[in-house]
Amino acid sequence: MILKSKQLNWSAKSFCLLAIALLISQASLAAPKQANPAKAPIAKPQVTPAKAPQIVPTAEKKEEVAKPIKNEVTACSKEITVQELVSKPESVLNKEVCFSGTFNSFSALALDYPPAMRERKRYISLTLLRPSTNIPLGELKLALKIDDAQKHEALAKIAEGDLVKIKGKVFSTALGEPWVDILQIQVTKGPNSKEGTSLFDEL
Repeated sequence: MILKSKQLNWSAKSFCLLAIALLISQASLAAPKQANPAKAPIAKPQVTPAKAPQIVPTAEKKEEVAKPIKNEVTACSKEITVQELVSKPESVLNKEVCFSGTFNSFSALALDYPPAMRERKRYISLTLLRPSTNIPLGELKLALKIDDAQKHEALAKIAEGDLVKIKGKVFSTALGEPWVDILQIQVTKGPNSKEGTSLFDEL
């Protein structure tokens, strides 16, 4: 009897446990499933479009108008006569001097001589008359840049016999003679001036 009673107790306990398990199972099945939390959208990096470079228009260069070279000679540190210049050229080598004379003509006398080179492409030469004569002073070699000659106010209309004052630099004494770069020249009409000589016909 005792054995049967214990068996009945165990059966009752087992039944209770089974019933509890069924209730728990039903409760879990009946409970609504929790929805998966919505995932936050991943922010995409914002790409700022590159700005096109601004092109600033450059100002058009204005054509420079060449200023005329004045018909004048400024102050000179040393004034000599053409006779002194021709007789003692070494004493004024590489120095600036001023002298006066009478214009004879344009020439090539001071051009394309290697020891005292002044190229014909870039320079023009002119000759003066010997004082008180109509004979060219060939010993004095005078060279002037063509660009300067064309810009000069008075050289385009210079005439044989016109008086000139020249400021120049003695750059060589080749052949024992003065070779002079003309830096400035002033032209005035003289008592023996002739009709104008076109400088541009000579170039």
